[in-house]
Amino acid sequence: MEGALRDLLGIRAVNLRNNVVETDFHDFKSLGVALSIPDLEIHTGEVFIWYAPAGLLPITRSEIIRFGMDAPSGFNLIFSERQVHSDCHSVDTFDFQIIGPEQISKWIGKAVLTGDLIATSSRAPEDQERTGLNAYNPTDKSILVLKPMIDINSWSIQRGMDGFSSSPILLTALIWTISGELIGPNGEGEMGEWKILEDPWSLTLSLLDSSEDFARAPMLRTVEPSQNNWLSEERLTEEIAQLIEERRRENSGETSLSGTVRSMLLKKWSLNFDSAIISSGKMLIPGWAIDTESEKILHGRNGRLYNL
Repeated sequence: MEGALRDLLGIRAVNLRNNVVETDFHDFKSLGVALSIPDLEIHTGEVFIWYAPAGLLPITRSEIIRFGMDAPSGFNLIFSERQVHSDCHSVDTFDFQIIGPEQISKWIGKAVLTGDLIATSSRAPEDQERTGLNAYNPTDKSILVLKPMIDINSWSIQRGMDGFSSSPILLTALIWTISGELIGPNGEGEMGEWKILEDPWSLTLSLLDSSEDFARAPMLRTVEPSQNNWLSEERLTEEIAQLIEERRRENSGETSLSGTVRSMLLKKWSLNFDSAIISSGKMLIPGWAIDTESEKILHGRNGRLYNL
């Protein structure tokens, strides 16, 4: 996100220049000094811009106070990828404003939609394993995003919902790749490969069509589901088997006094799990964060609303 912020500030900040500092203060990185940032309605004559990288712990009031003791005299703007305690904003020992990760994502997202920033792909994270399954995220490939199946404008018109604000986001999901053999009713085998989407938002697995179109993931805010939404190993293998299983028509002939009678029977072809190779990679689903009475997630594939 730091790179996207630097690029966006280069476009939107007025007279942005480097801030010559001996070291970064309290793990806040200097992004430069600008005369103003009209996009954020900041017109102070001089803005010292800082960046707080992502971390496990939120920014606290005491951390802001310590930063203020060493911060340059003037207006200090802090972009934070870390969550921010609400009492940070009431510190009055120096002149500053702090912008949290949600606001940053909205600002960058709007810039991507307007074409001011070019969306780039990100790399897959560290391998993610599930007991008993050879699940991994291939680090040599870009993370992909599914194409949306709804249009937010049409969606809002159909429901009589207008006037709400929205910003594009990405929802974390998994794509499972299964390579293996289908075993027929007489023991015959047939090799195949299948791709299955695990959508933890709708709590479903679905077989992806071979013609499914993917895009490179843009640099947008990514929302993680609750860990409880992921399927258990037992449920996962059970549903994968049901999705891949096929019923094929086969001719059957029986001889009677009047001659031969032919009928069509459905024979089951099932995946041989013992020899199957099952792997997973991160997949992203497009969506929107929308502000109605409370902030909700609009799923870009099924058009349903979920709590953020």
